[in-house]
Amino acid sequence: MTIHWWGDPGTRPTFEGVVNTFVTGARGTSAHYVAEAGRVACLVDPDDRAWACGDGIGCRSGGNDCSISIECNPRQSDGDYETIAELVRDLRSTYGDLPLYPHKHWSNMACPGTYDLARIDRLARGLPAGKPAPAAPPAVPKPAPAPAPKPSVPQIAVDGSCGPATVKRWQQVMGTQADGVVSGQVEPDGRTYARPSLASCTYGGYGSQLIRAVQARLGLARDGLLGPATIRAIQAHLGVVQDGSFGPATVRALQARLNQGTF
Repeated sequence: MTIHWWGDPGTRPTFEGVVNTFVTGARGTSAHYVAEAGRVACLVDPDDRAWACGDGIGCRSGGNDCSISIECNPRQSDGDYETIAELVRDLRSTYGDLPLYPHKHWSNMACPGTYDLARIDRLARGLPAGKPAPAAPPAVPKPAPAPAPKPSVPQIAVDGSCGPATVKRWQQVMGTQADGVVSGQVEPDGRTYARPSLASCTYGGYGSQLIRAVQARLGLARDGLLGPATIRAIQAHLGVVQDGSFGPATVRALQARLNQGTF
């Protein structure tokens, strides 16, 4: 994973402005993610190439061919570090224990400035951030408060229809972009498999980040397509009949599992 920053903090770049620059193609470049405290935008599927690193060492055309690019807010607040580390942790859960590189590893430039990649790595692994703690006066012992009740997870309807609400919850549980749509699918052939209860999808054949995460969890090839092998593996995982049809019984079992906050 390659860490970038948005540029000179003195210019006060904004999250929306940076996203817009990439989306409009104004600079002729791209990145997989833009991140700051509390929010992340995925602009390029991490399975695809983003043009962010330039030519360099280590891959066919530098970091473009072999790294996931993360553009970070240059202010480097504690919240920025925590959100970036959370993104790194989620990506490692899918792609393995990827190391972190600064942009300047691939190109002759100062990016990402003074960003502390070791701190990001420690936070992503759940280790202390390594920042010195400010001195504080001795604390007066207080009785330990009663533990707060765990917030309940809003329940989705167990109705056998895999619509936007179900897809969005599935995406949230799998840690992918939560837009409520299974994207890039191909039409089922009607003979070896079917998807009668998938009510929220788009077509195009390039695959879905959600389905890739599911396939990675189930040990399948990650093509992002909800095809026969993936449907049967999901059915086996959920303990329902493996008939290759993503129908109401399969979706109800999926919805019940998602209402427990897991897949």
